[in-house]
Amino acid sequence: MGLTKIKHSSHSRHFLLLKYPKEPYKCQGCKELGLGPCYECDHKNCSFYLQEECANATPSAFHSFLKCSLKFHPRAPQGGERFCDACGQDVLGFVYQCKHKNPHDYHPSCLKLKRTLTAEDGTRLHLKEKPPSKCLNCGSSKTSNGIKGWSYVSSCGQYCYHVACVKGMILEKWKKGYFLKDGKVNKASYYLALQSSIPNKEVALPSGSSTSSKTKQIWKIAKTAVMLIVSALFGDPTALILFFPKLLIDKSGIQGLLKNQFAFVCRTL
Repeated sequence: MGLTKIKHSSHSRHFLLLKYPKEPYKCQGCKELGLGPCYECDHKNCSFYLQEECANATPSAFHSFLKCSLKFHPRAPQGGERFCDACGQDVLGFVYQCKHKNPHDYHPSCLKLKRTLTAEDGTRLHLKEKPPSKCLNCGSSKTSNGIKGWSYVSSCGQYCYHVACVKGMILEKWKKGYFLKDGKVNKASYYLALQSSIPNKEVALPSGSSTSSKTKQIWKIAKTAVMLIVSALFGDPTALILFFPKLLIDKSGIQGLLKNQFAFVCRTL
């Protein structure tokens, strides 16, 4: 945890205070959705947020997946459309790049993703640059924009999810206004979305599939895995983390993910 009060070059006119927001925010550094601890402007009429990773960005960085060092840029010097090679999302602000002629791009927060995630029930996921199998959400080894992207893979090797896919689920809801509207939390739509997006197990799993203990275990591990990745990506604010399972369990999110997972496990039996 960093200092509780800082000055930052991106917002030099006011002090920034370390806070734990109960609501989603847009980081003014990387321009990404934030849900965890951040530095917030202490001025009453100023809505400025900076994720910890962006506030504490250093001139250079290194990651064990990469063979060369990375240089920090407030914006990608090349301009044009660029994507983070870890999460597959747009690069719109703070970014680290390697020194190659055609450099790779990484959000500051993506470089800080934990290498291992462990749930209370013992479920463990490992961050992989090159996953051993296809993503169970999209069914591909690459993200929708053609980037390989990093993935979290379970210790057993059966559960593999692109960081991009899980991040995309949350960002899709955010862009549709379930979280924010005109810079403020759209609470009515937010809670309506939560209430309307919860199918039961019979709806979420393939038609005709069994409700055996094995099926229930698949369901449980899939939810746990996605929750772990959400926590790694966006932080683990207590007020919001309780709602994420409901938010993710919809037809375009975890329902498809569970169908893919159920089919995969059935093939291995």
